[in-house]
Amino acid sequence: MELRQLRYFLAVVDEGHFTRAAEKLYISQPALSQQIKLLEEEIGAVLLERIGRRIRLTAAGEILATHARRALQELAEAQTALAELAGLQRGVLQIGVVQTVNAYLIPDLVAAFATTYPAIRLHIEELAASDIEQGVAEGRLQLGISFTPAETSGIVGEDLFTEELVLIVGRQHPWAHLPQVPVQALHQQPLILLSPAFCTRRLWDRCAHTAGIEPQVLVEMNTISNILAAVRQLSVATVLPSFVLCNQPDLIGIPLVDPTPRRTVGFLFRHHGYRCAATQAFVAMVHDRLAVSGLTAVSRD
Repeated sequence: MELRQLRYFLAVVDEGHFTRAAEKLYISQPALSQQIKLLEEEIGAVLLERIGRRIRLTAAGEILATHARRALQELAEAQTALAELAGLQRGVLQIGVVQTVNAYLIPDLVAAFATTYPAIRLHIEELAASDIEQGVAEGRLQLGISFTPAETSGIVGEDLFTEELVLIVGRQHPWAHLPQVPVQALHQQPLILLSPAFCTRRLWDRCAHTAGIEPQVLVEMNTISNILAAVRQLSVATVLPSFVLCNQPDLIGIPLVDPTPRRTVGFLFRHHGYRCAATQAFVAMVHDRLAVSGLTAVSRD
C-alpha cells in the first residue's frame, strides 16, 4: 500500500466523483481508477461503489478513509516537526473560523501575523461550527476558532471569552435610547436574522423559546455585513454578538435581558494532535490581542 494510493483514494472520497478527483490530482481518470483498483486488490475488499456518475463508500471504504486521514495527518505533523527541528521557517497554517468571530477578530490578526511571520502562509476559512469541528477532527485544519465545548469527539477546546448577543438598531430607531431590552419585548417584533444554519441564530431561537416569544422574522441572510446594511436601510433590528459593532458608529447595541443569550468562544484542537510552532505563535498572538482589548479567558464553574 502506497501513500500515493491513499491520497488518491481520499481525493475520490472528498470529491465524490472520479473525474473531478482526477482533475484535482492532475492525473488521468483511467490512471486514477487503476490505482484505486490496485488498492482494493491489495486490501481484498471493495472500497467504492459507483452510483450513476457518483461514488459511495462501502463499509470497508469507511474504515480505510478514517485511518487513511489519520495516517496522512500524522505524517504531515511529523514532517512539520522535523522542519522546525531543522530551523526551517516556512509552512502553511490552516485555520477555520466561524463567521461572527471572523468579522471582528481576524482581520487585524492576519495583518499582524503576516508582518511578524512573513514566511508562514495563513489559510483562513470562514466555516460553520460543525464544519470547523469536522476539519479539526480530521486534521485538515490545525486550529479552529469556534464555540466551546465542541460537539464532535476527538476535539479539545480552550476557552477564550464569552460573547453576548445584543439587539442592534440604528441611532434613529425608537429603542436606540433604551439601556436594555427584555427578550419578551421582542414578541412579534420584526427582525433581520442570520439563517438557522448558523449557531448564532440557533442560540437566539433557543433564547426566544425560553422567553416564550415568537419574533417576526422579516428577512434571513447569510452574511453579517448584509444584515447590518439592511438594518441601516430598513430601520429594523437584528440580534448579533456585540463585537460586530466594532467600526460601526451609526449602529447601537442594546443588551438583552431575561434571559441574556451568551456563549463561549474558544480554540479547538485535535485531541493529542501536534501543535506546530506556527499554531502556537498564532494562539499566543490571539491571547495578546484579546488582553489588549480587555477580553480575558473564561472559566466554567
